[in-house]
Formats: sequence, C-alpha cells, structure tokens
Amino acid sequence: MDKSFDQIILQPVINEKTTQLAQLNKYTFDVHNDATKIDIAIAFRALIARLYPKLKLTVKSVNTLYSRGRFRARKRHGRSHGDHKRAIITVEGDSLDFYSA
Repeated sequence: MDKSFDQIILQPVINEKTTQLAQLNKYTFDVHNDATKIDIAIAFRALIARLYPKLKLTVKSVNTLYSRGRFRARKRHGRSHGDHKRAIITVEGDSLDFYSA
C-alpha cells in the first residue's frame, strides 16, 4: 500500500476503554480499511518519529478489527453506516501522552 502515514492512520480512538488500555501501552486508532498490519506498524513508527522525535518506542504487535456498517431501515428508505477498521498497537518503551496540550 503506497500511502503516507496520515492516510493510513486516520485518528486516535479516545474513550474509557482505550484510556485504560493506554496504561498498558496499547493504543487504539481508526485506520484505512485496506491497511495491513505491516502497513499500520510502519505508519505508526513514522508518525511517532515525526511527532515525538526523542521517544524510544518499538512496535511489539498490531491487532486489527473490522466492523461492517449496519443497515438501519427508516420507513421507505434505509441508510447504512460506513464500515470501519481499528488497530490496537502494543508498544514497548516510553509511553505516549495524548492529553497534553
């Protein structure tokens, strides 16, 4: 996949469950639907190297989950929500802080 890291990693997922996972050095991101685990790991390393050049991080594992969009029927017309893919990236080394300004 010939895309840059900002086209592969779309946005971080921040909710109660992912903040608990962040304490275990597991970070969750919405990623492009066609991205593979290797593409995600390379894009994450490039993103961290650009945003936090002094951090020493290594990607330990990448787990992905794909969710199909649900079809919701409304009287005569229906609407389907988009499919999305998420990646849970486990890292070793320093921890990231998403909440600092």
